Amino acid sequence: MLSEKIKQFLLDKNNQFYLYDLLGILKGSFLDKIFIQPDYEECISVYEAVKFSNSINAIPAYAYLGDVTDSPTGDKRSEKFEDDFLEELIPELKKIGFKAITYMPPRNTLSQLLRLQRLCKKYELMEISGVDINSPRQSFNYPIILRSEFAHLIEATWALIAHEKLANYDGKYALFNNRNPLKGKLLKERIVTYSEIGRRIDSRHPELVYQKVNF
Repeated sequence: MLSEKIKQFLLDKNNQFYLYDLLGILKGSFLDKIFIQPDYEECISVYEAVKFSNSINAIPAYAYLGDVTDSPTGDKRSEKFEDDFLEELIPELKKIGFKAITYMPPRNTLSQLLRLQRLCKKYELMEISGVDINSPRQSFNYPIILRSEFAHLIEATWALIAHEKLANYDGKYALFNNRNPLKGKLLKERIVTYSEIGRRIDSRHPELVYQKVNF
């Protein structure tokens, strides 16, 4: 069943985003009819994937979906995901070796995300903004990210930039590397330090970021 808003989009002869709107309908209404769940031959074990990710100083992140009631992009139907067992899932992700949780503030309700944030803090998992753009109808401007509840996601983004550049210089400077000089500090403190370095990177010579390290 299409919403009245989507119907009007499709009936508009001057709709310059028609193909995107149609694709959104196909994704939201027909994907389950054509999608084939991959088996282990096609999709490797999460344990192997996370182990490899950690071995190359990448940051394995679990993408939180959360139960959806109303999709802001129009391409997702109401659907339940992991909210019913989130309290059990997060510590299990930590045990597997995940270092971060990525989520999309515009997708979920504030109560959903505050609950997720609480669990991330409890198990020291980095929080990463995972907002993506699926349609020209989506704005690149997300005021919600400026709310106090999500300000730390901006800091995390700068920290990720510093992590990537420093890890390329020397693996021990990867944010979660066991030889990292800041290993003994809380994750929150490490992110602040890396965020400050990320903000000071010279865009003309990012390879010289190691000169900003003072630890």
